[in-house]
Amino acid sequence: MVWRPVGNPRPAPHRPEEPVIRALTGFSTRSPWKVIALWAVLGIALAMVGQAFVFRASQPGNGGFLPSSYDSAAALEIAEERFGVKPDANLLTVLVARSDAAPLSAADEQRIDAQAAQLARRKVTMPEEKDPAPFAQDHSQVPAVSPAMTAPDRSFRLLSVELTGNPADPGVQSTYKAFRDSARDLFAQDGLRTGFTGGIADRVDTADAEETRSAIVGGLMLAVIVLLHVLVFRSVLAALLPLLAVTVIGGAAAGAVVGAALLTGTGLADSTPGLISVVLMGIGIDYFLFLLFRFREQLRQHPQQSGREAAAEVAGRVGTAITSAALTIVAAFATLGVASFGQFRVLGPAIALAVLVMLLGSLTLMPALLAVAGRKMFWPSRGLKREPRPGAAARMGDRVARRPMTLVLASVALLGALTTGLLGMRIDYGQSGAGGERTAAVATAGGW
Repeated sequence: MVWRPVGNPRPAPHRPEEPVIRALTGFSTRSPWKVIALWAVLGIALAMVGQAFVFRASQPGNGGFLPSSYDSAAALEIAEERFGVKPDANLLTVLVARSDAAPLSAADEQRIDAQAAQLARRKVTMPEEKDPAPFAQDHSQVPAVSPAMTAPDRSFRLLSVELTGNPADPGVQSTYKAFRDSARDLFAQDGLRTGFTGGIADRVDTADAEETRSAIVGGLMLAVIVLLHVLVFRSVLAALLPLLAVTVIGGAAAGAVVGAALLTGTGLADSTPGLISVVLMGIGIDYFLFLLFRFREQLRQHPQQSGREAAAEVAGRVGTAITSAALTIVAAFATLGVASFGQFRVLGPAIALAVLVMLLGSLTLMPALLAVAGRKMFWPSRGLKREPRPGAAARMGDRVARRPMTLVLASVALLGALTTGLLGMRIDYGQSGAGGERTAAVATAGGW
């Protein structure tokens, strides 16, 4: 039997602490405004770097990602060495026909070829913008234009055009639009109509067709996220701060990836920035919500504790779980570095680096925001003053704990039933335009 003095509390159990995590979260909650200011400057600066240089760090197409042992990769190498094909060449086909749909005469063909020669001598310049992006690259160029062939029924004549640059770059797309408008006006003077098809034409037309839809979907997605946070926390700050923090950290992460690619000479794929944004948005909001829930519990259980003290306690404790989750994702994506396909080999480390930046922000910027906001984080909700009653999630958790095997089998059956929708699914890899719409490029590819 061990005697203890009356009134002395039982010693608290020893909890192992991670010095690095505690140091980061502790500094962030002690000097929150310094951390917020640093992240604001860093996030804006790296986001600008990422936006300005992302297409210089990206390589067009998938040809450069193919293993050298592939026949297609060998064919591309031969085309570059012996035929002068440029890796960033964008081949474009122009269809020229009479406006009255009559067959082309010999004189019409001569006029088309003469206009094509004039286009081949004319420099295409990018349209002037009121607010050009910083470090914007000039994609003005003289296109390679040559007559190809006339249709057997003489309904149209084809011209082959080559523009250089990354087709995903808005600057290159603007150059294509300038060439398209110039060629259309030039041929219209002779009573000829034109159609444009090819990789960059299809990309531009599809982007234009999806512009409104993408804006609506993006706005609805943000509105749903904010609405869910408002319903859960009954607070304006708790609804908006996670999105703001993830946006700042995501911009810094994208800039870090682009900078690393430029420094190492690694070419990114066009899809890499978009995939990074999707991954960071998901895990970043999850990490912030994890902190928010624990922060609310801490303030509710210790009403005498200040917001800064509660943020320090919660961030130091939750930081371990966040670090474990983030490093698991980093390790998973890093394994793609040994893939044979170059796009995966580059994508994996790029996302892993971005997740590391998000982890750093989760251990510094997010705790700093909690320390500054304090109890105002959950205004005007009064949830801090009362213990919440068990809700639907808690009741479901109790059912799962009582009958785990039954619910596992029910979940598998439900998921299996949902997958039956794939039985009649057909995947079309042809050109179909945006949402099945028939864009101008698709119609031109079909000969109008």
